[in-house]
Amino acid sequence: MFVPSCIDAVVFDIGGVFLVPHPEPVREVLAAVGVVLHDDDAFHRAHYRGAHAVAVLHIDESDPAFWSHYTAVYLREIGVADELLEACLAVWPAMYERPVHEVWRWAQQHNIDALDRFAAAAMPLAIVSNNDGTAPEQMRAFGVCQVGPGPYVSVAAIVDSGAVGVAKPDPAIFRPALDALGTDPSRTLYVGDMVHADVKGARAAGMPVVQIDPYDFHDGFDHARVPHLDALADLLF
Repeated sequence: MFVPSCIDAVVFDIGGVFLVPHPEPVREVLAAVGVVLHDDDAFHRAHYRGAHAVAVLHIDESDPAFWSHYTAVYLREIGVADELLEACLAVWPAMYERPVHEVWRWAQQHNIDALDRFAAAAMPLAIVSNNDGTAPEQMRAFGVCQVGPGPYVSVAAIVDSGAVGVAKPDPAIFRPALDALGTDPSRTLYVGDMVHADVKGARAAGMPVVQIDPYDFHDGFDHARVPHLDALADLLF
């Protein structure tokens, strides 16, 4: 459990914190097999349900079975019937043919707005994301942040696995952000949504970690969790 008074800087993930998969690309792919689903709340919940489902697997996310399990749980959560699941899984690879920014484009505006509280408190900030090399552009496009001065919240670094060639949970991905912040890992909080990549990765880097868990799916895990960034700001400031 992290101690709020011992935090000198905060590093954020992107997926599950500021952006989640948008329903429309999913609907477009599933329409190929005649599946039509309309419940946006279920689409939002599905990402976090999938994150919980893979949290209990004893395999690394580099294993294809990891994401296959996530996808099956995601599809069931959005309302895909069991008899249609195999057909939906068969067309799902079309999702991976789309650029990340076309899928992960559902802005979590409440968390984006809450970032202003961290900036107002003069808390040093950075981003570390498993991504495709376009994380800085994504952060500007959604009005989240930029490195240095600009119209949005200023951060010390935006570290993208696609650009640096190493991905969470490898602790090496956190080093550029820690260097840019100039803070000790033990006093630098990481905020993410996945146990394998984020909780285990941050711990391997010697960093305290908080998981964004808006539906309280991870009850019983031994790490700190908050439903949104306003709740984290309430703890820190």
